[in-house]
Amino acid sequence: MKIESLSYVSIETTDLQEWDDYAKNVVGLMKNESLSDDHNLYLRMDEKAFRFHIQTGESKKFIAAGLNIRGKEEFEVAKNELTSANIEFADFADELIAARCVENGITLKDPAGNTLEISYGGADADESFLSPQDIKGFITKGLGFGHVVFAAPDLEVAHSFYIDTLGFGDSDYMNFPMGPAPDAPEVKLHFMHCDNPRHHTVALYESPIPPSGLIHTMVEVNNVDEVGHGLDRAMQNNVHISSSLGRHSNDMMVSFYMQTPSGFDLEFGYDGWQVDWETFTKQESKIPSFWGHAFSPPES
Repeated sequence: MKIESLSYVSIETTDLQEWDDYAKNVVGLMKNESLSDDHNLYLRMDEKAFRFHIQTGESKKFIAAGLNIRGKEEFEVAKNELTSANIEFADFADELIAARCVENGITLKDPAGNTLEISYGGADADESFLSPQDIKGFITKGLGFGHVVFAAPDLEVAHSFYIDTLGFGDSDYMNFPMGPAPDAPEVKLHFMHCDNPRHHTVALYESPIPPSGLIHTMVEVNNVDEVGHGLDRAMQNNVHISSSLGRHSNDMMVSFYMQTPSGFDLEFGYDGWQVDWETFTKQESKIPSFWGHAFSPPES
C-alpha cells in the first residue's frame, strides 16, 4: 500500500482549556470554532479542517495517528492487503467518520500497540488559516502534518510491520550510546518515510510505551526565526523545554522540543530535509544531532 502522509493526531486530555491555551499562546495553531465544543478541540495549521483533535477523557495521553491514503480505490487495496496479511482492523463507525472529517477509514494497531487510523478524503476548512501568533504558515503542502515517533519494545518486529505491511521505506537507522560510559546501553531508532519527500513520517524508538502513549510529534515552520519565537513563547508560558535548540544529523531539522499538556513532546522545527527517494541511500547515524539538542526530562 502507499501511505501518503501523516494527516492528524488524536489526543485525550482532562483539561481542554489547558490545550486551548497551549495551542493558541505557544504553538500558534488556529482553533476550528465550527468543529470545537465543550468536549472537543480541533486545531488547524493549514487548509485542512484540523491536524490536532483533542477530546476530553479520564487521562492525558496520545490516542491515535492518522495516516492519509490517496483515495477510495487505494483504500480498498490497503484493506485487502491487511486482510491477506492477517492484520486485524476495524472500519470507522459513522461517528468516527464525522469526528475525523474524512470520507472513510479504518483503525488498527501496530505490533507495539500504537493505534493507527488509515483514511482518505480529509476535508478542508471553510476559511483560510490564520495563526494567532502570526506564523506565516506551517510546512505541510505535499508532506502532511509532520512526523510521529512511537515507542516499540520489540523494535525489529514493529519495524518489519511498517516496512513489509504498510509499505514505508527506510530512511535511517540510528544507534548511539546513552552516555559516556564504555558499557552504556545503546539507543536504537528506525526512521521511515512514506509517499512524500519528508525525511521521515514515522520513527520507532526501542523503549517501553510511555504513560503519555507517544515519544513526540513534530510541526515545521518556514524559517529559523519562527523557531526562535516559538522557543521564546514556550519559556514565557512556563512550558517545560525538553530539549535545547539543535540540528539533527539525519533529517537536518533545526528544532527544540517542548512538553505538551498531554505529556508527550512536540518538536518545533525548521529546515527538514526533503528527499529525492530515487537517488537516496539509507542512512546509518551514530549521533542524534550535529549540535545542541541537550535533553532535559521534566522533574517528577
